Amino acid sequence: MIHPSTFVSKARERGADLYASVPCSFLKPLINYAIDDPEVSYVQLNNEGEAVAFAAGAYLAGKRPAVMFQNSGLGNMINPVASLLYPFRIPLLLICTWRGQPGLGDEPQHELMGKISAQMLSLVEVENEVVAGEEQMAAAALGRAFEHLERTSLPYGLIVPKGTFQSYKLTSPPRERRAAASRVRRKGDGAPSSRRFDLVQVICDVVGAESVIVGTTGLTGREMFAYRDSPNHFYMVGSMGCASSLGLGMAMHLPPEQKVVVVDGDGAALMRLEAMASIGCYRPANLVHVILDNNMHESTGGQQTLSHGVELDGVAAACGYADVVSTSDRAEFGDELEGALRREGPTLIYARTVAGTRDDLPRPTVSPAQVKERLMSHLGVGVRR
Repeated sequence: MIHPSTFVSKARERGADLYASVPCSFLKPLINYAIDDPEVSYVQLNNEGEAVAFAAGAYLAGKRPAVMFQNSGLGNMINPVASLLYPFRIPLLLICTWRGQPGLGDEPQHELMGKISAQMLSLVEVENEVVAGEEQMAAAALGRAFEHLERTSLPYGLIVPKGTFQSYKLTSPPRERRAAASRVRRKGDGAPSSRRFDLVQVICDVVGAESVIVGTTGLTGREMFAYRDSPNHFYMVGSMGCASSLGLGMAMHLPPEQKVVVVDGDGAALMRLEAMASIGCYRPANLVHVILDNNMHESTGGQQTLSHGVELDGVAAACGYADVVSTSDRAEFGDELEGALRREGPTLIYARTVAGTRDDLPRPTVSPAQVKERLMSHLGVGVRR
């Protein structure tokens, strides 16, 4: 068996300084040790896909993250692994437990995933191996993993069987429960008159070329590119719903004066509402979250979303954002964004919009990997190959 301190120490020697996790009993000793160890950071997320997107954002900010999770959550993370890590070439260490290992017996819900965990990782081109329960062999596996990360800029999976780690008792106290939720400042209930593209232009003009702007999947990123391409822009081309989690990972690990503005849509925000809970919990003061709501999936043909039945600004307030404002007026929107860039967040700016965009809307001509590299260069972060 491996003592978790040895594993964390060996990984830290190779640069691993952050663990994003969704807990599993097989990883309990490693998770507990990572929480207690002052030499590394530990962040708990709500599901595995969110953890991958968060870790990707932290990588863009200069961290070397590992993601720890139960193999039953592989289904939750396949999309961001395949459409975020792969096209953007973001190398994350994935530490995956082996519930349902054939021949050992486990709960029935783990039987199938236990058979196919390695195959699932391989199918999305994540090279992987099983971690042996001996310290010397585990150290060798870590060496192979980090060599792969540096050589390919692609993730690597370590599969952890039951009983791999020696027990370790958590000593850190839990976070205190926060008191009252924020209030929503609603500035008028008039019908929206601006298109999303109109407000995207306002965002680009107000934010400028220094603060990071993350454009969510679909037409939003394309509109950002069409109006003004810039090295401080990050265009999500897949992993729908993950923009705010990626922005959270960046904001928490950049200097506090470096603002991160996430431009989300109603469909994307609804797809991964857990991200708002994480933003409200960790409360990065430099994060501005914008939701532009036209009540439709416009890039796929205008199908209606469920946002007409949800107060997304109220959700953000209940989750603990420091400031939440709702407006559909273009001038007010710009004023609120200017204010949000000056004060401590996290802030949500929610705006309803009308449908429609440019008929000749282009797609970004810079590749995802180029978008990553130029953003990291803009932030002064060395790109690890």
